[in-house]
Amino acid sequence: MTNPKIEFKDVNKIFSGNTKNELILQDINFQIYTNEFVCILGASGSGKSTILGLIAGFIKATSGNVLFNSKDITRPDSSRTLVFQDYALFPWLNILDNVAFGLTTKKHKQNNVREKALEYLTLVGLGNYKNHSVNQLSGGMKQRVAIARALAVDPEVLLLDEPFGALDQQTREAMQTELSRLMTKTKKTVLFVTHSVDEALKLADRILVIGGKPGKILLDYKIDIQKPRDPSNNQLTSVRNILLDKLFQPELFMGADI
Repeated sequence: MTNPKIEFKDVNKIFSGNTKNELILQDINFQIYTNEFVCILGASGSGKSTILGLIAGFIKATSGNVLFNSKDITRPDSSRTLVFQDYALFPWLNILDNVAFGLTTKKHKQNNVREKALEYLTLVGLGNYKNHSVNQLSGGMKQRVAIARALAVDPEVLLLDEPFGALDQQTREAMQTELSRLMTKTKKTVLFVTHSVDEALKLADRILVIGGKPGKILLDYKIDIQKPRDPSNNQLTSVRNILLDKLFQPELFMGADI
């Protein structure tokens, strides 16, 4: 088997507060391989976003190792790009320039930057909106711009932190379908954080269930069901029940932020 793209080895993370230190993640171990779409599923406060922050290089583990291509992650890098729930777009730039922004920090010829940005806007279906301002877009469109900006720098790993959490249900389902299409086309390695079981079941090749205080990996489940998936599929229903059983163990809610 090839070496993992991402690997956590005995990772613990403590955050220091004004009055006490809090252990957020405890003994986290997992591997993610090239082209996998992995969902990290858990309740609020279980440490899901902390895992993404460690992979992105925004924070460092208190102990243990977080590895990218078998090397310790020591800083942020465009090879691991993070998409946030709140879009993080620049309102003073039109959407083409928002997508082009990340390219200006890389070694691209200046005359190719806007051309490449337009290529990725077109990929997410927004090429005709290139001159629109951010405030002219719906929530779903803003998130597509954010994904286009992340993909434009050609990362090896795409990190998504509950990217559809602020959207209405209909738009959220449409964006899930769109993301699945994009990832099939671009063949990126994806880590997607969510608290929605149904969202994880629709998108993931594997699901890592995290829970408790401090957060621990409760289940690592591979889903061998072809996409697109029918929610009424009996096999998928069985997987859903397994995930719910892990998520709603009573002892996990002792002091948890639900």
